[in-house]
Amino acid sequence: MMAPIDKAEALKRERDRQKTINAYHRVFSSKEGQIVIADMKHQFATESQVFLPGYDYNPVVAALRDGQRGVVLHIEMMLKRPVIADSNIEEPKRKIKK
Repeated sequence: MMAPIDKAEALKRERDRQKTINAYHRVFSSKEGQIVIADMKHQFATESQVFLPGYDYNPVVAALRDGQRGVVLHIEMMLKRPVIADSNIEEPKRKIKK
């Protein structure tokens, strides 16, 4: 069983997380946001391999490409999470376990 202070802290973290998810949706679900995501996918070649065949292996370049790809994947992952209206954030949908 969680102590009341732990439960309150966990609830606050959950509310803050949901506010962040909602912000991702507001920014990237718009027409302009979709244009930005499409441009990022194109610029950072997120659909291609990190290690390009036929080129000399360069771990720095591979790490850079993987980092760029990771940012786009993180945005896409956040957009797959459900929006809970800001007025309903006080009641998180996920259970908080300790």
